[in-house]
Amino acid sequence: MLALLSQIKIYKLSLICLFVIFLPSALSAQNLFLSKIDICNTTDFCMDCGDPKATCDQFTLDYISDQINRKYILKDANGSITFQVLVEPSGFSCVLSHTDINTGPLTWELIRYLNGNIWRPAKVNGKPVFASVNVVFRFINGKVSAAMQRMDLSELKPAGDPGVYNNRTVYTNPSLKNYEFKTWTKYNSPLPDNISQAAVIDKSDILWYGTARGLTRFDGQTFNPVNEYNSPFNSETAVGDITVDKDNNKWVYVNHKMFKYTDAGWQIYDFKKFLSAGVTHILNSRRGDLLFTTKDGLLALRKDKVILLNKKLIPQLPSSNVLYAFEDSKKRFWIGTSKGTMMMDHNVPTTYSKSNTPLKGMYISGATEDEKGNIYFSLRDCNQVQGNNEKEGIAVLRADGTWLHYNDQNSGMPSNRVNDILYDKYEHILWVATEESGLVRFDLKDGWENYHNNNSNVPGHTIYQLVQDSKGVIYVTTANGLLMMKKI
Repeated sequence: MLALLSQIKIYKLSLICLFVIFLPSALSAQNLFLSKIDICNTTDFCMDCGDPKATCDQFTLDYISDQINRKYILKDANGSITFQVLVEPSGFSCVLSHTDINTGPLTWELIRYLNGNIWRPAKVNGKPVFASVNVVFRFINGKVSAAMQRMDLSELKPAGDPGVYNNRTVYTNPSLKNYEFKTWTKYNSPLPDNISQAAVIDKSDILWYGTARGLTRFDGQTFNPVNEYNSPFNSETAVGDITVDKDNNKWVYVNHKMFKYTDAGWQIYDFKKFLSAGVTHILNSRRGDLLFTTKDGLLALRKDKVILLNKKLIPQLPSSNVLYAFEDSKKRFWIGTSKGTMMMDHNVPTTYSKSNTPLKGMYISGATEDEKGNIYFSLRDCNQVQGNNEKEGIAVLRADGTWLHYNDQNSGMPSNRVNDILYDKYEHILWVATEESGLVRFDLKDGWENYHNNNSNVPGHTIYQLVQDSKGVIYVTTANGLLMMKKI
């Protein structure tokens, strides 16, 4: 009984975090998960390969789940365990690895069931082969269900090589050895999808990871899905954006609706009058206002009072199609629109569409500020020029009022299309997320470093977002999974 209670406690904690194992091009004889079972014949095998692929009938998986539900009282248990099963050409099976690092009695029973099944083997060119497949058992409110988890191996391998256009800089990356990298994907963790463009860290150091296929939370150890059992959303809800306000409330934009999550639960805000054009970003100002960028203007929410900033209210605004906004330490308000950038300083507007600065013809798509008051802007061309555009890159407004422009022609930037930018106040450096070149580390002097899948454990070269917790740990969302980067 004590063992069973211990097992129930484990499942309440959900899935323990795991290291990703990068798959070589051969994709053979690899144990995916940390908990390995050394009783199988580890003859070379392929992963989820063949046509048809190795499979177990859903009826059989439902039977296993039913037996577990009858035998165990898993009250309030939530989480999942994924098993990597080797299926032989004969149809016999053997569990190779799984995600329960504690390997409790319930896990051993699931292994016994999976090893006792007769499977349909994978076939390659009509011949049965050794192949591994994944089966996930999910625990939701004390009930178990199971399903095959097919792998799209292309999601684990970046498309092509990194695009490094800077041929004058040699990236020796001396700081790379100082970081620990961990990566999670939807194949070795409960992540709903490998791609997230809506992630945020709350004031409790919880990562909220929103995708087009669901939302989950991660505390550094455990993934907890946000679904129909604990929210207004289901496990497949497409999340548009998410942020955290000054009171640690979470704001989630889903299907033209705005949801707010507090300690009291979820509530919906009806902004239909203002949000009919859709929200692209939810941002925070330094004074505590919530900002919603839309095609009809910038919506500001202050103490439940709603203000819509557009060309009708501010004629100097280049366009009502607002794409980004930022308030700096001097309380200047920067607004990036589809036709250029404007800055408000004590209600006095300054436009940069035709200025003699790096912002000419550009709009700001991101911003961060260091402790000296230098502001770093990522730039996008208003004319939507495709490819590696030298006008883009990073603009710097220095504390003395002068401007700098970093691109791949005049600095150590490997390419110019920037998706996100983060000032690391713990190391006093700048991190840059690029579209083609991976991560850029800039020490604010002359030290440029470039990390990507060809020279580091970064899982790819397309980086979307950078968020940092109160301990200095950086979470990086990529096209190939979630990366955690920690200073050693």
